[in-house]
Amino acid sequence: MGFRLEVTGGDPIKFDERAIINAEFSSLSPHDSNARATDYGMELKIWGKMLFSLGGQESDSTLNVSKWSRLPSEDALCYRSAKLDVIAAGNVVRQFELPHAFVMDYTEELDDETGVGTFYLHMKQKKDQTRQVKLEGGFAGE
Repeated sequence: MGFRLEVTGGDPIKFDERAIINAEFSSLSPHDSNARATDYGMELKIWGKMLFSLGGQESDSTLNVSKWSRLPSEDALCYRSAKLDVIAAGNVVRQFELPHAFVMDYTEELDDETGVGTFYLHMKQKKDQTRQVKLEGGFAGE
């Protein structure tokens, strides 16, 4: 199984199966709810390897995520469209789209002993736009 992430609406952010190690989608209700809440949220969490583009052949997506994570709420580009494809046997089997995603948390860990860097990206859908989240499945090959 693999994952592809594409974030549009600003500097290009694309990660493929080589970069993404793990992905998690969550639908969140308040913990003090005793019934289905109207105040719920949606989020994507992505863990991956940092694949640096030496020689500037490709855009550095981790650098672009880092820049996105610093944007204040007053900047319209702080909300972007994020689409995660889940790949099995070369086919898309699940698709999650957060059309008004913002960065909740972004971290990078770099290790000079192994020469490997990892990142963690936590995105949430803007709460008043939760109904616009798309969850798709049942594609050919599923």
